[in-house]
Amino acid sequence: MFHYLLQSQRAGYCRLLMTLLCLLVILPPAVAQSGARSIKQKRQPSSDISPIAVAKQAAESLDETARAMTAACRERELDPQGSVPIDVLQARPSLPLAHGAVVAGVERAERLLPVAKLLAAESLTELARETGVNRVALREGLRRVRRVTMITPDMELRDNASVLFAEPRAIRFGTLFLAGLNSDESMISVLAHELTHVADGPRSSLSPLFRAVARRASQAARLRLSAQRGEELACDLVGVMATRRFITQTPTLEPRARRAARAVAHNCVVQDATDASHLSPRTTMRALLALEPAFARDITGEAEAFAPPAAPPRSRRRKATTHHVPR
Repeated sequence: MFHYLLQSQRAGYCRLLMTLLCLLVILPPAVAQSGARSIKQKRQPSSDISPIAVAKQAAESLDETARAMTAACRERELDPQGSVPIDVLQARPSLPLAHGAVVAGVERAERLLPVAKLLAAESLTELARETGVNRVALREGLRRVRRVTMITPDMELRDNASVLFAEPRAIRFGTLFLAGLNSDESMISVLAHELTHVADGPRSSLSPLFRAVARRASQAARLRLSAQRGEELACDLVGVMATRRFITQTPTLEPRARRAARAVAHNCVVQDATDASHLSPRTTMRALLALEPAFARDITGEAEAFAPPAAPPRSRRRKATTHHVPR
């Protein structure tokens, strides 16, 4: 009996020893493999912005642009000085030069031309700095802008404005366009647009700036732009930038949202037609709002809603009046 128990214990010890040996053989590779996995996981590149987040940001940007477009056109309908949409102007017959609305439009354009030249120059300088335009080309362009001194009404231009290099001192306006721009803000926007064409000159010296704006628009608004459409959009962008400066420098009791909307309100069309040189009016408005998110927030009123409250004026202590006693 004792011999049987001894053999059983020896057999148990042998099984235990074999089990331990198996564990010693199996465990190290497993541990090594576990360590290798952890290293690989640490080496995997991490991205701060996931594709879902990128898509969400793009959707939010489009939503902001859509809200601003809706707000701009709603403001135009409520605004006594709202511009007449381009498609409405196109359906009307040309107005004679002596028409009261045309005369008033010429007077507004002539009054604002000196201001528009300064604002357009500031906006062009800012854009040129951002896009790396040659300083000499910019300086020559701004010199051409300073030479513009005349507003010429033209019945045949109808709802357009243009500049001719044969007439470097004049901006030509269709009589319908002059009658349809009913506010200072809308006129500043169009004047700055045409002054940008003047600055570009006959040699297209600002073409690098136009290409840079077109690239930005292709990313911000998902557009593919030809060279000519890029130029027109860049001129519109200068118009928006100049108008924002004008609003800041000439405060009034009107809401900033309404004044900002006037810069693009003539694009609130129903018939959204286009041509080879221009984006359609609504596409132009969408591109401008995507290029200038701050401008979009101006129109939706978000800029004013989140602006810090103005500091209260400092109270000035009155100095004691000195009475001179007669001698």
